[in-house]
Formats: sequence, C-alpha cells, structure tokens
Amino acid sequence: MIVSRTPYRISFFGGGTDYPDWYTKNGGSVLSTTINKYCYISAKYNTNLDVINHKIIWSHIENVYSFKDILHPAVREGLLKMQMNETKGLEIYHSGDLPARTGIGSSSSFCVGLINSLANLNEKPLNETDLALKAIELEQNILNEKVGSQDQIAASFGGFNKIIFNKDSSFNVEKIEIKQETLSTLNKNMSLYYTGTRIGRNSSDVISDMVNNFDSNYSLLTELESFVEEGIALLKKSDISNFGKLLNESWKIKKSLGKEISNEHINEIYDTAINCGAYGGKILGAGGAGFIMFIIPESNKTTLKEKLKNCTEVPFEFENSGSKIILNSKSV
Repeated sequence: MIVSRTPYRISFFGGGTDYPDWYTKNGGSVLSTTINKYCYISAKYNTNLDVINHKIIWSHIENVYSFKDILHPAVREGLLKMQMNETKGLEIYHSGDLPARTGIGSSSSFCVGLINSLANLNEKPLNETDLALKAIELEQNILNEKVGSQDQIAASFGGFNKIIFNKDSSFNVEKIEIKQETLSTLNKNMSLYYTGTRIGRNSSDVISDMVNNFDSNYSLLTELESFVEEGIALLKKSDISNFGKLLNESWKIKKSLGKEISNEHINEIYDTAINCGAYGGKILGAGGAGFIMFIIPESNKTTLKEKLKNCTEVPFEFENSGSKIILNSKSV
C-alpha cells in the first residue's frame, strides 16, 4: 500500500498570472504557501484473487472492471496517464482534511497526490518538478479544466514560495527567506474562515470572465503581479500590517476582474472583518464561495469570530513538506 499526503495552499499575490493564456504571452508570478491541511490518497493492488476489479472510494464508492468505466475523471485519466496495469485490480481511497470546491487548491492537491501515489506504486517515484508538470498536464490538457498552474506546483514543492511562470511554459520556484519569527507572527495574525462550498459550479465557471478578458485587463493583472515582489519585501521587513493592507488592495482589483468572483455574501463577510480591525484579506481560489482569509491583529481575532458566527474558523500552520509518501508498505 502507498499513502501520499499532499498539502493545500494559500495564495497571497499574483493570482491570475498563473494561467497559461496569460503567462505564455506575458510571464507571471505568484506568492503562496502551503498549510498543514492535507489530501490523502492511498493506492494498493486488490488482494481479491477471485475477481479482478477496481475500487475507487471518494464521495462515491465505485467498483468497476475497466478504467474507462471509472466516474471520477481525474482518477480515470490519471490511471491511464500513469500507464497502470489494468489486469491487476486497484484500490484507491481519498480523504481530505478540507472540503472540495472551496478555493484551497483541493483539485490540484488531489491530482498531485494521486500521481505521487501511483508513481510510487509503479516503483517510479517522481521529483517535485516532474510531479507538478504531470499534474498540470492532467488538469489542463487531459481533463481540459480552465485552471492555473500555481496550485500543482505549490502542492508538489510545499513551503513559502515565489513561483515564476515563464513564457515557454517552464517555471521556477524560489523559496522565500523569511525569519521564522516573522512567519510565526504572520501565522498568528491570520484567520481562515469557511463560508460554504460552491454548489454546481467549478472554478472554471467562476473564473471564466477573467480568463476571457485577459487582454482588456492587462494593466490590472500587471499590477496584481507587481504586488508579489512588494509583498515579499514587506515580509522581509516583518511589516505584517502593510502586508495585509497590500492584500486589501489586491482584493479590490481581483474582485473587479469577474462578476462571479465575489457576491453580496462574501462582501458582507469581508466588510465585517475590516470593521473588526483586519488589515486586508481575500477569497481564496477562483472565488464565489469557499475559504476567505484575513490578515488581522491577533488581539482582534476573538471579536471577528464572534461576528462571523455563521462561518467556521479553521486554525492552521504553515508547512514546508509538499506532497510526501507517508506509507510505502508491500506487506499491506
């Protein structure tokens, strides 16, 4: 049995410039971190000697005889891409610390974790770069999802990074050298709230306005990317309040890029946080629902929690491991 553990991510600045339609023309970059909330994927060969079938357990339980009959698109196409042996029954189980369709990068973490587990089951482990590239290919080119490229890289590498996207579709990951004391202070002055799941809409639907209008939004996206270096500089000076205020400016721009990114409910939550003393924040991922994050003085977090009684606060810490195999046992 192989079990992979793959982190979810929080993106601070540069979102939107990680889409191929943008960075193959203009380049791009983002600032993000992974957190200690994970997607777990276990994979093993079926020990039932009488019947060769494949069992996939997610929000459904699937028992099929052929890969092509698997309902879960990422699993179905992932098995084919990784050239798994269909004559040997496979069992794949997914469990996540946080719900899907919430902007936390869950779909990309799933793809990264799945590929990592299958590669190790095949005894052909991948490095972080190849793992990210295969996950990007699976989501963008095989599943034809209109998604960016930062989440797969963040999940594969882990840590607090600047991710640079080059016009030739290559990427570079730069670990941000920040004092541990600053990271600890930032973590203590952050709040993450769950506002609900996008029902019936995936990130491609929510972000379509932005992606379809890259040319007309050139100046806004260029400004969003400029915040990456500005944000890094503020963190290196341990300036958490201005980092939060910069996030506020970024959010104002981001929500203007598409009509589905924010809504009355999200705006009300955001305004409540600002009135409670938050410096800034943003909805994570494409938007519309899911997780919203704030930079707020630690002393004000209790007041915010009292005001946001209809939302669930999710405590977290930064993590540096990326996708890892936490169990590799041939005896199970």
